[in-house]
Amino acid sequence: MANFASIARPYALAAFETAREKQQLAEWKAFLEAAAQIANDATVIKLLGNPDMSTQKQYELFHSVLASLLDTERNNFILLLAQKKRLAALPEIKDLFNTYYAYLEKVSTVRVVTAVDVEDTFRRKLADALEKRMKREVKLDYETNPAIIGGAIIHIGDRVIDGSIRGKLTRLLEYSLR
Repeated sequence: MANFASIARPYALAAFETAREKQQLAEWKAFLEAAAQIANDATVIKLLGNPDMSTQKQYELFHSVLASLLDTERNNFILLLAQKKRLAALPEIKDLFNTYYAYLEKVSTVRVVTAVDVEDTFRRKLADALEKRMKREVKLDYETNPAIIGGAIIHIGDRVIDGSIRGKLTRLLEYSLR
């Protein structure tokens, strides 16, 4: 699937500001979660990519499924996304909205990728160190990927700290080829 992060950012920010202004953060979060789930469906992905399907039909599809979660602003949001052919960006819009929401709540989700599963004591020490450094609550999402060989890759928002052995070997190779 295409990377819609730069396209999604202004829509996510507009949704977040509207939700905060109207004090409807939880409602918008639920709405965007449901809308993103629809947009991630394989059949819907094909429909959104079909040039023969009008933007009105795309809007009607999302409107009918999300009807119970819609108010005027959320309905207009879906209509705007359909008109601008941006419904496929809903998963990224949802992710960015959740990032803004977590930032407001002073909670950051940090993704940690390691070659092997790590012990709970290491997880707690890492969370404590990140909380101290970032001055906010940290929730860690762990993944294992043997391809990184060893070490860890830490994703904090749009920042990446690559402490993996594969990353170090790649940097060493690039340096030696200069």
